[in-house]
Amino acid sequence: MKPWAVPFLVALSGALAAGPFALAEMPDPGAIFDEGDDLPDMIRLHGFDVLPLSEVARIAAQRFEGKLISARLMPPSPAEHARGVELVHELRLLTPGRDVLLLRLDARSGDFLEAAGAGLTRARRPVESDR
Repeated sequence: MKPWAVPFLVALSGALAAGPFALAEMPDPGAIFDEGDDLPDMIRLHGFDVLPLSEVARIAAQRFEGKLISARLMPPSPAEHARGVELVHELRLLTPGRDVLLLRLDARSGDFLEAAGAGLTRARRPVESDR
């Protein structure tokens, strides 16, 4: 991990928890979201409202049982980018069964993009439409 990564992520999470976060200008998301990019280089969006981490954690907790053990902002995968996703919240949850789930949510809308990991079915909470 880069030496600046931990302080930067701590500062970023505090800003996200405080409310919507406007980022610097980016002309074309696909032009800067290359594999191996560092986080400061990826965040060049102007007027882009990112859901705060507290809200994303609440959305994840409504769908899955578990304790949030990590969270980070990531660029979208090529498939996600093709669907119009510009930035992704990537979360890891530790389930009651001691499994780790990887959740990817659209940073703008909070929509689930991916959920993976052993014990996924056991950790899933029923949503209103499941009841």
